[in-house]
Amino acid sequence: MEQIKILYIDDKPDTDLDKYLDKYYKNENYSIEYDLIQFNPNDGYESLLQDTRVQTANVILIDSWLFQNKTAVSGKFTGEEFKMVLQKFYPYIEVIIITQNEKDSDIDMIEKYDLSNKSKTAQEYYADEIPQYINKAIDHIHQLRIIALKISQNDSWEKLLKEKVLDTLNGTNKYDSLTKDDIDELVSAFKLIQEEING
Repeated sequence: MEQIKILYIDDKPDTDLDKYLDKYYKNENYSIEYDLIQFNPNDGYESLLQDTRVQTANVILIDSWLFQNKTAVSGKFTGEEFKMVLQKFYPYIEVIIITQNEKDSDIDMIEKYDLSNKSKTAQEYYADEIPQYINKAIDHIHQLRIIALKISQNDSWEKLLKEKVLDTLNGTNKYDSLTKDDIDELVSAFKLIQEEING
């Protein structure tokens, strides 16, 4: 059975979401491996990009406000912006944004369970909300794995290019060649794009 690695990153993890992902989320077609990173904003986003759990994850759920608090050493930016940076270096990792605040209708994200919700327990809420997002991400990963298999068997691909594509898909892409300035430049570019979109 194929394995899917799911990673939840939050500076203040939602214990109900953590429990749901660890104990209750299942996919009958895949073996699910789950992990949690309780992020320390003092470490900066570079520490996440260098973390092997991030590099080898297939699906990452990340808090929208992870880098927004006052202790964030790398400046304030959103989980959405981190998603853009991460996918520049690890384009085959599926990233799902979660938020404590009201959802932005223009960006696909999941709201965290609201404790004032009396109609559902946290487990019921997450059972209704989470699977559709993760299953969609897994379907996309499955398609990429099929393509990767075809690439690995195709001798007409140039060897170095083939290795680069397959390494990136497997999370063994080298982050070492990136500098903080490279990442900061990407974040700035993304912010400009966001400003254009928002008017």
